[in-house]
Amino acid sequence: MSYQYYMTDAIQQYYYDQIKKTDSIENDVDNFWLNLLPDYFQKKLNFGIEQEARWLPEITGQRADWTIRYVKNGSLKKVVLMEDKRKGMETQSAEWREALSQLTRYLKLVRAEKNQDAKQTLYGVVNMGTYTRFYQLEHHEPECIDYPGTKGKPYELAKDEAEIHEILLDLVQKTSH
Repeated sequence: MSYQYYMTDAIQQYYYDQIKKTDSIENDVDNFWLNLLPDYFQKKLNFGIEQEARWLPEITGQRADWTIRYVKNGSLKKVVLMEDKRKGMETQSAEWREALSQLTRYLKLVRAEKNQDAKQTLYGVVNMGTYTRFYQLEHHEPECIDYPGTKGKPYELAKDEAEIHEILLDLVQKTSH
């Protein structure tokens, strides 16, 4: 398979191979994204990336694997949350539903924060092994919906590299406002 974007990077290929191993753990998925996200959500574009950030002090145990913030007028706004799960559950619809439910709860917590714009669309990503799905939470919607154009498709990190690349670029453009 010939790659054109992030999979041309040896470190991304290494972490992808780690996810594919039989004894892969969630941390392998985290490491893949840890090394990929800064290529898109760059510090020089006013983005910050936090791992397992906690939002509301009164609620413990509620945190996403990744939070992407954007600085606007000196204030950090959360714009994208990611939830990672280990390999082995990609074909189980119930696991995808549970991960999306968890992500939706997190996005709603973010929306309730006092420094967040309650009318801002928030974006979310669920990563399960080498598969990823993209979502958004509109201000008037009670639940996440599929990211425009994705129709709930689970994208495979290597096979669908070009499509994931375009979605990530689109997320950068939509959230840097």
